[in-house]
Formats: sequence, structure tokens, C-alpha cells
Amino acid sequence: MNLEDAIIVPAHIESSARWDRSHSYLALCLDPITLEQKLSSLVKGYSVELSPQFALSDALLRNVGLALKAELEKPGFAGQLYIDSLLNTLAVHLLRHYCVQKSLSSQISRLPQTKLNQVLDYIQSHLAQDLTLAELAAIAQVSPNYFATQFKHSVGIAPHQYVIQQRIERAKLLMTTGKDSIAEISGSVGFADQSHFTRHFKRLVGVTPKRFLTHQ
Repeated sequence: MNLEDAIIVPAHIESSARWDRSHSYLALCLDPITLEQKLSSLVKGYSVELSPQFALSDALLRNVGLALKAELEKPGFAGQLYIDSLLNTLAVHLLRHYCVQKSLSSQISRLPQTKLNQVLDYIQSHLAQDLTLAELAAIAQVSPNYFATQFKHSVGIAPHQYVIQQRIERAKLLMTTGKDSIAEISGSVGFADQSHFTRHFKRLVGVTPKRFLTHQ
């Protein structure tokens, strides 16, 4: 491979590589759920799936990656706005050149009930873990993008929204039946920190966890 070459590896694709000499590379690791949401928001009525690519010559991918690296290492004025702009450019570029779009109307709209029950049971049993779209799709034995589409048609909301909703419901139960602190409960149901938990709790319940407790 040349220094300018790029490789695109979707989250559900296993990949390995070996070089016979020293080399350097820049890796852009994007959260698959966040990327899928971004791509799907750009093309309403279609599911979008990133296609694997190897030994790809793409100057824009490289330049966006280098710009992101530079900004993260030495933030500048309006840094987050700049990063968001770069990520938007990256998403549109991937969509235009390296994605497959499929009409939702031509796909099976729902998960089979048995598979859906298996996925829902798995979510309930692993709320404290960092659940991934690929992990849930493997249970249903379909691709992550196809799973996300089927799940939303079956349940009414996207997988990540359902997981957050169930984490909040579990937290409410623990808050009313146990003696753990809010911080302990937020960690036990899978939130990275208490502020993350509080933000989603207020959004879904309408009040903060502390206010919720005072009314129990």
C-alpha cells in the first residue's frame, strides 16, 4: 500500500493486516451507532450501509483525518464547531462515495417475534454493559444496519434509544426500592457518569433524579 492509501472497515466486518516493514497510519474510529444515525438523517426513507474498501486513494479522507488529529492535539478557537463541521463533511463524503442505500419500503419491516424477544431479553440482562449495535444484530443474525431498521419498525424507536429508556426505567426501580446513591445507580445501569445519567433522566422523566427521589 502507498502512504496515501486508505482502508474502510465497517463495524460488523472483521479485519486484520500484516506489514513486512515499519509503517505509520492514522486511524479514524467512529461510533457505528452515531455514524449510522448521521447517515440515515441525510437520506430519509433509506437505510444506509457503509461498504468495506481496501487500498483506497482518497485525499479528502486523509485531510479530514489530519485536521481532526491536529484539532484534538491542539484545540483552537470554536474547536467543537470546527470538529462538528469536519465530521459532517466526512459523513457526507462517505455517504456519496462509500455507502449502499436501500429503500426501507423494500425491506422486511419487523423482526421475527422470537428474535425480538431474544434481543429484548439480552438488553435487560446486560444494561450495565456497553451494548453495541453489532452485538445486538448478531443475536438477531442480521447486519447491524438491517437490524436497526427492523428494530425501529418493531419497537417504535431506535435500538440506542430503547437501551437508554430501559436504563432509566431500571434506575427508577432501583431508586424507589434500594438504598444506593444516585451515582452508584447511574453506574450500575450503564451510564458513563452521573451527569450523563441526569441529562437523560430529566429528558425522559421530566425531572432530575434528585427531584424524583423527593417525591417518592
